[in-house]
Amino acid sequence: MRVRFERVSKQFGAHRALREIDLDIEPGECLVLLGPSGCGKTTLLRLLAGLEEIDSGRIVIGERDVADVRAADRDVAMVFQNYALYPHLSVFENVAFPLRARRVAPPEIDSRVRAALNRMELSALEGRKPSQLSGGQQQRVALARALVRNPAVYLMDEPLSNLDAQLRLHTRTELRRLQQELRTTTVYVTHDQGEAMTLGDRIALLRDGAIEQVGPPLELYQRPATRFVATFLGSPPINLWKAIPVEGGFAAAGVTFPWSEHQGDSGVQVGVRPEDVSVFDHDQPGSGRVPGTVSLSEPMGNETIVTLSSGGERVVARAHPGFSARPGASVLFAVSKDKAHFFNAETGRRMV
Repeated sequence: MRVRFERVSKQFGAHRALREIDLDIEPGECLVLLGPSGCGKTTLLRLLAGLEEIDSGRIVIGERDVADVRAADRDVAMVFQNYALYPHLSVFENVAFPLRARRVAPPEIDSRVRAALNRMELSALEGRKPSQLSGGQQQRVALARALVRNPAVYLMDEPLSNLDAQLRLHTRTELRRLQQELRTTTVYVTHDQGEAMTLGDRIALLRDGAIEQVGPPLELYQRPATRFVATFLGSPPINLWKAIPVEGGFAAAGVTFPWSEHQGDSGVQVGVRPEDVSVFDHDQPGSGRVPGTVSLSEPMGNETIVTLSSGGERVVARAHPGFSARPGASVLFAVSKDKAHFFNAETGRRMV
């Protein structure tokens, strides 16, 4: 089912939570609303669910404007961060609850609930109460309760945030598999970039109630439209250096970037991802390699994160697992210049 937000705005007192949001969600896709706390992503989800009223604009599900449609009649199923399970009901009855509320025939309830429990690998737990379940099991019950309704749209509000890191990774994989199998339109809210990059067919990155950029995850990562997008996505974060005009281009962090199109502009920042910075021992000179001084070396098992200083700037690089250099050591580094990003220092907009 297609979902459209057309110039949707929402204000709470003097605070403008959302500012004329335009967003088109394709049938069957998983769109992730990503952004920092307070950016408006949960508010947008609650407007779609009918838990809040819009101040202006339109929300359309399919071909129906739902502005005046009750939440119960919007044909959406929502999974909350806190699971919202009924403590006095068994797993089976928690999953069956939305069907009983709609007066579905008992034989159909039994069939649909058992199918949902089986899909979420909960059949052996159907008689337990929520207090007898782990956090991961409770989350799967909440997902099964949404699944059993077979709605037009699934809405998920940071459903994995209460899980530990290992369980979160496992459940994230299961969610992606389930969404691809069902192909039900899904709107997923998170502040976790890893979840967004893994789960989303597209990401809508919000900031201060407005959309900064919408697109496939790799598009936002590889070609960020703004400095904010570039810095929000990526761990370690992107290197941002002040660019100084020089003959034939710009100099930043001791590296010269040939770029004649904007030569002479003084308000330019260069962004380089840590994986696009290579580090070498000081006795391995080569073309394009410049000196730097190690500030910090962090072994991560599969790689080493190296922080350098060069030209008055901080440089973060991903090095091979065996790379070892103590703070204060002299090294060489090189930048993949064709992967550099250039931003207007004042507006933060991408320049090319």
